[in-house]
Amino acid sequence: MELAWRALTEDVQVTHPVIARRQAERDARLDVARRWAAGLALRIDVLAVVVVGSVARGDVNKWSDLDVLVVADGLPADGRHRLDLLGIGAPPGLQPVGWAGAELRSRRACRDPIALDADQVGVVVCGALPVVA
Repeated sequence: MELAWRALTEDVQVTHPVIARRQAERDARLDVARRWAAGLALRIDVLAVVVVGSVARGDVNKWSDLDVLVVADGLPADGRHRLDLLGIGAPPGLQPVGWAGAELRSRRACRDPIALDADQVGVVVCGALPVVA
C-alpha cells in the first residue's frame, strides 16, 4: 500500500507514446510556422502571426492544415492579392489568412471564429497580437 501511494504522489511525469508523438508533430508544425513568419516579416510590416485551429488547440493529426492568421497593416485590399502575397514561400499545408489591425478589431467585435481562436488558444509565432480593447 505504501509503495502504491508513493508512486501516486511522486513527481513523475509519464506520457503516453501517442500523446508524445502528437506533441512532437505539433511542435514541428509550430516550427514551420515560425520559419515562414520570419521570412514574411522581412517582406511586410507584420504585427503578429498566430497559429490557430487544430494545431493551436493541440488536437493536430496527419490531416490537419497549419492555419495561420497574419495581422499586418498595409495588406492589399483585394482578397486574391492578399492570398498571393501571403502565399509566397508558404510551405505545403500552411493556410494563411491576412487581416489588417482594424479588421482584427471588427472581427473580434462580431465574434469571428478565427479571431476567437487567436485570442483563446492561438500560438503567437511572430510579433505580438494586438490587445483586446
